[in-house]
Amino acid sequence: MKQCPACGREYDDNVTFCPVDGNGLFPTLIDGKYRIEKKIGEGGMGQVYRATHVEIGTPFALKVLHAQFGEDATAIARFRREAQAAAQIRHPNAVSVTDFGVTKDSNLVYFVMEYLEGMSLGEWLREGHGLSYADIFLIFSGICAALHTAHTKGIVHRDVKPDNIFLLLDEDNHIKGVKVLDFGIAKLKRQDKSTLTVSGTVVGTPDYMSPEQCQGLELDARSDIYSLGVMLYQLFTGRVPFQNENPMATLVAHVSQAPLPPATVNPNVPPSINQLILRALAKNPADRPETALHLLGELDQALREIGVTPATTSRPTLPTTLPATQLLNDHKTVDDKRPSKAGLHNTSAENHQTLQLIAEVSATPDKSDTQIHRRSTGSNRKLDMQFGGGTRAYVTAEETVAPANNRLWLMAAGVVVVGLVLAGGGWYFQRGLLREGDTTQKMTAGRPDTPPVPAPPPGMVYIPGGTFIMGNNASPDDFEKPEHERQVAPFFIDKTEVTNEQYAKFVQETGHPPPPNWRGQKTFPPGTAKLPVAEVSWDDAQAFAKWAGKRLPTEVEWEYAARGTDRRLYPWGNEFDPSKLNAGRDISQIKDQRRQVGSFGGESPFGLLDMAGNVSEWTDSGYDLYPGSQAVIKPQFQPLKIIRGGCFADDARKTMVTRRLMNDRTFRDLSTGFRCAKDAPALATNSP
Repeated sequence: MKQCPACGREYDDNVTFCPVDGNGLFPTLIDGKYRIEKKIGEGGMGQVYRATHVEIGTPFALKVLHAQFGEDATAIARFRREAQAAAQIRHPNAVSVTDFGVTKDSNLVYFVMEYLEGMSLGEWLREGHGLSYADIFLIFSGICAALHTAHTKGIVHRDVKPDNIFLLLDEDNHIKGVKVLDFGIAKLKRQDKSTLTVSGTVVGTPDYMSPEQCQGLELDARSDIYSLGVMLYQLFTGRVPFQNENPMATLVAHVSQAPLPPATVNPNVPPSINQLILRALAKNPADRPETALHLLGELDQALREIGVTPATTSRPTLPTTLPATQLLNDHKTVDDKRPSKAGLHNTSAENHQTLQLIAEVSATPDKSDTQIHRRSTGSNRKLDMQFGGGTRAYVTAEETVAPANNRLWLMAAGVVVVGLVLAGGGWYFQRGLLREGDTTQKMTAGRPDTPPVPAPPPGMVYIPGGTFIMGNNASPDDFEKPEHERQVAPFFIDKTEVTNEQYAKFVQETGHPPPPNWRGQKTFPPGTAKLPVAEVSWDDAQAFAKWAGKRLPTEVEWEYAARGTDRRLYPWGNEFDPSKLNAGRDISQIKDQRRQVGSFGGESPFGLLDMAGNVSEWTDSGYDLYPGSQAVIKPQFQPLKIIRGGCFADDARKTMVTRRLMNDRTFRDLSTGFRCAKDAPALATNSP
């Protein structure tokens, strides 16, 4: 049997087109296992149907490549890439892909996703539903967690927008979770650049594209962060930063025009939010938040500065949602009409919103598409309203004016917190986090009464106490086995390795002998101030740490700071990425291949840099076996000290965060340096 995707009527297999509406027909049973039930959405690449697995009875969302692309190898490759990208991410806040195939009888290309109940954020906004600060933080928690996981795998989404953010709704139609959809144009960095892109081609949605994307340049994670900034701008002002009927004009504006500050569009936007949005919309990617989790942390901080504590362990039923300008101006409330549940994709507007420009040729949306575009992004949207000099916003501010006992607390159980923990981003919610120069709390441990964590000394990062799994059972080195649980108390640790510049002050003030590579001088060679100090023994490092009022980190502390709680093998994830560390250098000609500290972006879950590569690092620990180890330790190993992290000449194996090296405490080499740690005061506990 075949079925019409529009009207649902079924016909015999010999019928090609629906006689009622002229649509092409497709089989009601895909590959003998997925029974098509109804069409639930359509995008630029294909149609989405609700389907049930005939053997297990589970509903799925099945996406079928449009028939006109069936013979297009590039389209099929892109469609396949969408499935591969989503399947690789494997994050609770990214839609999961379970199957991919091509039917033998009808040559249909399809992939299968989990079926979701709810609606897209774009639909939510177009229908005029408000969002509280807690809602916005919940939504961005899920988005940032999913994108961060994608970014660590070398995947850039490239089409982050409200229509690609799916809101999971509870029985009362409140937002309980988020899924990121449509990695259809996502860039997998390991693929050959020439395979699926054409020179001069720009793919994306103009309203949300980064300046570098508008120019067809190579993209990294910071392009998605710009798109998140556009979404924040829209949520707090009711419009996107650049609104033009001509898509090309929008692209030019992203590249060359400064956006109006959100507070200019809506005077009720808090200064902290205004500043964050403008940072995310910086033309230069280097000026934006470094990662999606950095943006999330800054959003949390911005909310705290206006008296909102978004991250807690529970969340009561949300009251009626109000526009921010309305509430802050003590305006009349609006009716809160909650949406009914819908299927996975209801993205009829996606065709006009996903634009492809080749060379200097631009596509103009048709009339119906233009109307939808205006309603979703412009001042012509039917629910926009002007009063008091401000545009209606999508965000509520009840937390700002409500008594403390009536504040809205973010639902942190299950969907978001567990998802972030599993993805390696969980440290944001498990414990507080402070970076260099911060004086207030970034995140709480999930309770509204959690006391602020202590501010770190200059150049250091606060590492919250916790439990993690140490070791690596897959290692060929028995000294890294077995994996075992360790408890760590809170501590501070240097964000980067100690530099020549820092070590010179110690030498000059104490008269301590300088490293041999300084050639007898009490200062470093010209041009090497920011290089990690090297050719220092364990005793040298201890002396510096004592002078600085610090100490060397223990081996347990070092591994915890480098890998967090998700058992990752490198500070950034489980795959070796030579762009994220200084390693693998050829030292046959030049023995010293150190690089300036912080030059590589492979930061640990806590924001530390150079935990892999550059120079290996002394720890305070002596060489010993892990509990339950079957290895045999030789007596001559007992006095040796542990060195961690690998150096500029090491390979992927030796730069793993679980790798244990050892040497005599008097050993000095250009490959070995150190960073310092410091005890942190225990957090005060609040009495009930």
